[in-house]
Amino acid sequence: MLTTLNQAKDQLGIDIDDDYHDERLQSLIIRAVGLVCSDIGRDIYQTAEEVPESTEAPIVLNQLSEIKKSQLETACLLQISSLDSNREVDTEKSLTKNPAYTSAIKGFRRVIIG
Repeated sequence: MLTTLNQAKDQLGIDIDDDYHDERLQSLIIRAVGLVCSDIGRDIYQTAEEVPESTEAPIVLNQLSEIKKSQLETACLLQISSLDSNREVDTEKSLTKNPAYTSAIKGFRRVIIG
């Protein structure tokens, strides 16, 4: 898993022992990972065994250095914060203008040539 429930709670300032928000946070984690995948144009998997044969340029978490993995975790946590803070707003704000988010994903963006 790219981001754990406890990491999401810490990011949002929710007590680790407070399980009231767990279901909502699990949903935010899935949505945040999806948004990161969309922004970088690549799918993210935990292990190479999970990668479907037809997948192009996947990211395999257990093959990344801790530094690279932490960059993706940071991007995911920033997306969780954005989704949480904008949950009652009709429009979604893009994180592409957030320097921390942009820096976290820049090494993973897939560039299609041709």
